[in-house]
Amino acid sequence: MGVNPSRLRRGELLAAAGAVLLAVFLFAGAWYGHGSRARTGWQALTDLRWLVLVTIACALALAVTQATRRAPAVPAAMSVIVLVLGLITALALIYRVLIDAPAHEQAAAYLGLLSAIAVAYGGFLSLRQEGIARQDAPADIPVVSPGGGERS
Repeated sequence: MGVNPSRLRRGELLAAAGAVLLAVFLFAGAWYGHGSRARTGWQALTDLRWLVLVTIACALALAVTQATRRAPAVPAAMSVIVLVLGLITALALIYRVLIDAPAHEQAAAYLGLLSAIAVAYGGFLSLRQEGIARQDAPADIPVVSPGGGERS
């Protein structure tokens, strides 16, 4: 069960990149206020911070499970989880950033919203791509003839 980055598909890469950017904007970017009163997303999103953190963790776990598993069952289940959490987080941030925005909103709030949308879309793309990586596919599938003998 080694890590093989070539197993990562576009959906997992997008979800992981969105999760990393969301974490950066959540903890390091100023979302609301200005000057010395600026607050990060972690400080400002008191009701949503744990949802955002779980979404980040699941999106990163999706990339790790896809890179470490040969069979697609666990990554497919993680894709569903990331898609649902990404959608819920994106909708919650749409409400918080676009509809019910506090005064002095900063760019990090919009970038965090875009990152959450990227996580949801990455989960969607990951779910749509089926199959296993080319290097994990069986090399030769034996064919059984109707007479009971095996041929290649």
